[in-house]
Amino acid sequence: MAPTIPNVLAATLPLAALAPTVVWAQPNSVQAARIADIGWVLYVGATAIFLIVTVLMLLAMFGPASLRRRLSRPALILGAGIAFPIVALTALLLYVLSPASLAARDAEPAAVRIEVTGELWWWRVRYLDASGALLFETANDIRIPVGHPVELLLKSDNVIHSFWVPELGGKLDMIPGRVNRMRVLASTPGAFRGHCAEYCGAQHARMRFDAVAVSPERFDAWLQAQRQPARAAGP
Repeated sequence: MAPTIPNVLAATLPLAALAPTVVWAQPNSVQAARIADIGWVLYVGATAIFLIVTVLMLLAMFGPASLRRRLSRPALILGAGIAFPIVALTALLLYVLSPASLAARDAEPAAVRIEVTGELWWWRVRYLDASGALLFETANDIRIPVGHPVELLLKSDNVIHSFWVPELGGKLDMIPGRVNRMRVLASTPGAFRGHCAEYCGAQHARMRFDAVAVSPERFDAWLQAQRQPARAAGP
């Protein structure tokens, strides 16, 4: 039975749940802005190519006989089928690997180092000093200063997780036995929702955390407060 319009709309309904998180996420870091730029180039380029191919296909099927003969020439087929994809893909590769994107990744030393470990089923967050010694530890909560580069050391001691805060940058896998590094430079204050983007077991849906970007002054005050000894419980 041919699919009806309601059936097609129902099949695409689950994609609406992803729209606020993925498609329309506002970049709030240098890295996320770069990813958004690349994404828009892909969206616009893919749309333009799709329209060109669709028009050529319709002309080849329903156009005048003289036009259809011209479209069937071997030179046009080789040019559109081989030369054009090579040029388009090469241009995209050069754009993605441009010096600006590489320089933004390692431009200045990180002001803050945070070790994030994917546990079952929560996130262990350890703040480190310049020598790598532990300052303090939290769970499911990451605080970073706005305007200062932060280095995230991503680890896992059990299964493969994937660290992802859409507004702050791309996702990066956390592989047991390895330490992967991610740099984040938040542009504006805000609270963002982080996810595990790799299915990691029965409680995968619980692998969420909060990432909060605050002013450097508020971050320093919070850092000092966290380093104070815990108060003794009252009687």
